[in-house]
Amino acid sequence: MKEEIRNSRILVIDDQPANTEILANLLNIKGYTNVSVINDSTKALEAIAQLSPDLLLLDLMMPEISGFDIMQHLKDNGSLNGWMEILVLTADATRESKQKALAGGANDFIVKPFDLIEVELRIKNLLFTNYLLKQLKNQNQILEEKIKERTAELVNANQALISSNDALREIAWTQSHIVRAPLARLLGLVTLIQTEGEDLEINPKEILKHIGNSATELDGVIRDITNKAYTANNITN
Repeated sequence: MKEEIRNSRILVIDDQPANTEILANLLNIKGYTNVSVINDSTKALEAIAQLSPDLLLLDLMMPEISGFDIMQHLKDNGSLNGWMEILVLTADATRESKQKALAGGANDFIVKPFDLIEVELRIKNLLFTNYLLKQLKNQNQILEEKIKERTAELVNANQALISSNDALREIAWTQSHIVRAPLARLLGLVTLIQTEGEDLEINPKEILKHIGNSATELDGVIRDITNKAYTANNITN
């Protein structure tokens, strides 16, 4: 038996001490370590709220507050949320009583007097079902967390891509507009020297000054483009 099942919280509610003693002894012998019993049904709801049992063994016919009343209260306040199994204990084996119990929130039922082997098997089955449901719930929570993490990663990646695209558009604009100005001046000066040769009316030093200024400007633009491209690459990586 899995340790989680053996340590399940089990609460037995029956107004007959003999019945709770039999069930408690059976559960202890079978290795269940967290068993509580109540004979006063007026204290049942308080005990359920305090213990949050995984399995409730509930007698139906009790004075003052019946098992039906207890299940109805649990249903009304939302406690029957699928994480507490209810095994009904009843001496009423009629079809109507069974249907009412199942409709009220019971998962299974045992008819008195008890067949201890049957009791053990039904308890084991219900606790195993409860264990599987909890495992499923845990897996769903883990999956939800992973989905949230992955969604956040995708949002960040998308934002990085947008930023990178903005940087690339700025680089493209710089290349098509700002680079062309100093480059056009350089090409114009070179063409002027080639066509005019020795007949140049402009002082050669002045031409060299313009060439140097344009080259310096072009170098600065290229450095700026390189930095922006490096930044855009780091954004996407």
